[in-house]
Amino acid sequence: MKFNLKDLDPTALRARAYYEAVLIDSNPAQAKGRSFNEILTTCMYGQAAELYMLTQGFTDDLRAYKDVIRPDGVPAEVKVTECEAYVPYVLKRCNAAAFEKWRKYSHFLYIWINDKKSFEYTLYGIYEWNGKEFVVL
Repeated sequence: MKFNLKDLDPTALRARAYYEAVLIDSNPAQAKGRSFNEILTTCMYGQAAELYMLTQGFTDDLRAYKDVIRPDGVPAEVKVTECEAYVPYVLKRCNAAAFEKWRKYSHFLYIWINDKKSFEYTLYGIYEWNGKEFVVL
């Protein structure tokens, strides 16, 4: 899967990201000293992939801090990173989060790449939790 950021509805993207940014900003542990605008920018970066997936048969997971629901009805986590070299770091963080039962972390993970210089997003991989780590499907 691939998409161009220019093909998304900018109003929908901002609204979706704004909602998440407000949640993050209200929790100092999650805000980590970032300004609201920094949080909003980060949210827009990740929400672009989610918004695109909503045009591809996925539905919105309306639970706080959750991402999308696959066409088969199973929740999925969506992450965006700048380059392939950062994917191991993303996987490490997601593996740690999946072990925290209180998070109810999704067992499916979609990792997208966007270099923050272009408008192109590319799906890097789809992963499934095997009880110990996320493995590529």
